[in-house]
Amino acid sequence: MMSTSRKRFWDSFEKIQEDFDRFFEHYSRARGPAFVIYRERWSPPSNVYDAGDSIRVLVEVAGISRDALDLRIEDNRLVLHGMRPEPCAPPKCNYQQMEIAFGEFELEVPLDVPVDAEATEAWYQDGFLHVVLPKIPQPKPRRIMITVEEKHDAIE
Repeated sequence: MMSTSRKRFWDSFEKIQEDFDRFFEHYSRARGPAFVIYRERWSPPSNVYDAGDSIRVLVEVAGISRDALDLRIEDNRLVLHGMRPEPCAPPKCNYQQMEIAFGEFELEVPLDVPVDAEATEAWYQDGFLHVVLPKIPQPKPRRIMITVEEKHDAIE
């Protein structure tokens, strides 16, 4: 059981977290370019799953042309770079709400199993980038029979 003083200590951290959440929620909805937070790079939402014989990646990239996407496999990672142009940037536009990320982005997906880079397929459809990375089959354990031979004379 946690002591009362320790519980109060952790409760104060939770209150600080809640205060920060309220602060950023309030100012992210504020009007005017002074409250728009720009990041150098952002990462698009993605789903990664194991489909048995392949790793499949689905990335939300609506509003990005195929030519603005660069997809690579390097150092056991799938790396996607791209750029979503902003249609209207401050001060020209005074946002009332801004939830869509614009600008340069990068997504890195660690690959925990060996994949066949040459057989990897990718296509863009309805605002999503689909990537199928076929796994390289791992050698299966094989039982090796041991034969018994008659005793041979020692070599002199």
